[in-house]
Amino acid sequence: MEGFRFDVQTCLYFGRYAVKEHQEVFDDFGKKAVIVTSKFAEGCENTGLRDVSEIFEEKGIEYKIIDYTMTNPPVENIKEMYEDTKDFQSDFIVGIGGGSALDAAKALAQLTDGKRKTPEKSELDIFFGNGKPYDNYRNMCDIPVITLPTTPGTGSEVTGGAVLTRNDIHTKIAMNQWLYPVVSFVDPRYIEESPLFLLDTGVIDALAHGVESYIRQKDHLYAAANVMNRGISRIAFQLFAEFKDHLLADTLTAEDYDKIALASMIQGVAFMQSCTCIPHGMGYPLSHYYDICHGLSCGIFLGEWLKNFKDQTLIQDVIQDCGFENSDEFADYVRALTNRDVNLEVTDSEIQQWSDQFMEQQVWRIESNPEPLTREDICTIYGRALAKYIKK
Repeated sequence: MEGFRFDVQTCLYFGRYAVKEHQEVFDDFGKKAVIVTSKFAEGCENTGLRDVSEIFEEKGIEYKIIDYTMTNPPVENIKEMYEDTKDFQSDFIVGIGGGSALDAAKALAQLTDGKRKTPEKSELDIFFGNGKPYDNYRNMCDIPVITLPTTPGTGSEVTGGAVLTRNDIHTKIAMNQWLYPVVSFVDPRYIEESPLFLLDTGVIDALAHGVESYIRQKDHLYAAANVMNRGISRIAFQLFAEFKDHLLADTLTAEDYDKIALASMIQGVAFMQSCTCIPHGMGYPLSHYYDICHGLSCGIFLGEWLKNFKDQTLIQDVIQDCGFENSDEFADYVRALTNRDVNLEVTDSEIQQWSDQFMEQQVWRIESNPEPLTREDICTIYGRALAKYIKK
């Protein structure tokens, strides 16, 4: 058996009312905190923010709320947060929300820490100027981050990376700096009031994390899948199989929400070990140019990517663990789930442009695929996955 690295650094509390039951954790981090979150959809309460605010007020922890995290947060969004909080001199940062808010909390901590130590450095240098992501083995920031996910998808609560939008190069890219949350609280209650489209995008994002990191092989940047991340991914695939039909029918139970939150967290741990591959890279143009939610924008390509494998035995374990007979059934489910949430029009010329862009910017993802992929393959996957949305 080949050797491998397995990286887990976050103390995790899972369960309903987890943050209330373990609020003594906050006693160790100081008396001033910045809370990074986002505006919730109308009619949805930010229960995680309410819980933390009540605890902070009881404990006398002074806090400042930043609630304007953008979807797929660009570098400029983090810079604005820094300008609004730099004089507050927080001891720690709390991220509450979906993956964008949790990633933004990490990025704000990194930028704040970087500016305190080396004020002459630019934002881009602080975020991206220290080698390659996944090379690090320790947090590269002295400001602790605590997270509470409120959507079921990114797994950012247990990962060391943060993905930011680079408007200067029209794509998203992971920070090179490493920043695992010190503590994370995963409470399934926080996702129970989520609108259906957020559940869809979260579940498909978590599924993509697991599937892609299970299948990928080593490239020049990142490690291949290993026996550990594949083993825990299979637990999450089996959880998905138990709630997938309820999600599609919009008949989720309290137990289903528990399973969704748990599966998302597990797949976060899994993909931290070997990274994502083809569907995530293909989805970036939909997020960047059309503001499609991250999970939907990458998940929409998941089924057609699997169908494209010439050797279906490479993916059969994944397909069956997820509760499907074959990749056609898998792709049909993904299509049904994403079609009810995605509304856009694309052109053939855009697909050609995105295929070129993928081949130029995502070389490492192509290297990670177990079978060779040509530009024609990428173009074909784009065309089949987006067939409903192509403007004639």
